[in-house]
Amino acid sequence: MTPDALRALLAGRFPSCADRPGAVDPDGLRTGLPELDGGGGLPRGAITELTCPGSGGGASLLLGGLLAASRAGGGRAALVDAHDAFDPDSFPPALLRHLVWVRCPHPDQALAAADLLVRDANFRLVVLDLRRLPEPALRRVPAAHWHRLRLAAETGGTTLLVQTAVPAVPSARLRLVLAPSLPLAALEEERLHLLAALTPVRTRHQLAAAV
Repeated sequence: MTPDALRALLAGRFPSCADRPGAVDPDGLRTGLPELDGGGGLPRGAITELTCPGSGGGASLLLGGLLAASRAGGGRAALVDAHDAFDPDSFPPALLRHLVWVRCPHPDQALAAADLLVRDANFRLVVLDLRRLPEPALRRVPAAHWHRLRLAAETGGTTLLVQTAVPAVPSARLRLVLAPSLPLAALEEERLHLLAALTPVRTRHQLAAAV
C-alpha cells in the first residue's frame, strides 16, 4: 500500500483529529511484562526501540500484550509490516478488531506509512516492524527521519514501537532487548504465562552516524 492510498483509507475510516490537543498521557501503555509495567509500561508520546531477532517469538507475545492493552483502553493500533511477516492467525480475533495492518513491499514505504500513521493521531499505538531489514539498510535511514517521528509522537501522544534486529534509532526514549527467543515447543503453553516469563533488558548503546 502506498502512502497516498493509506492516507485515503484513513480519511474515509476515521474522523479527523487535527484539532485534538496534543497533551501526552503521563501513564505508559501496559505490555503484560511485569518488569516493564512496574515502571509504567511503554512511554506515550515517544519512541521505544525493541531489538530482537526476526524469528524470536517474544516480539509476537509482546505485540499481543500491547494490542490487549490498547483495546482495553479503547484505543486503535496500527502495525506497519515491512516484510509481510505478520501472522494474524496466531492472535485471538478479538485483539485484531481495532488493528490496522499495513503491508509494505519496500522499507521506504514502511517508513513513510509509519510517519503518516503517527501524525494521524487516531492511534494509541503504532508498531513499525523492521526486524528483517539488513543492518546496512537500517543504518542508512537518516537520523532526521527518526527525529521527525519522535516529534510527531510527542505531538499526538502516540506510543511508537520500532522493532529492529540491531540498535539503530537515535531518538528512542526507551531501548529494550527482549530475551530469550522462545523455542517452538513453548507455543503450546498459555500466552499469558509465556508473556510474564519474558525478560526485557533496558540498554544503552552508541549509534553509528547515518550515512
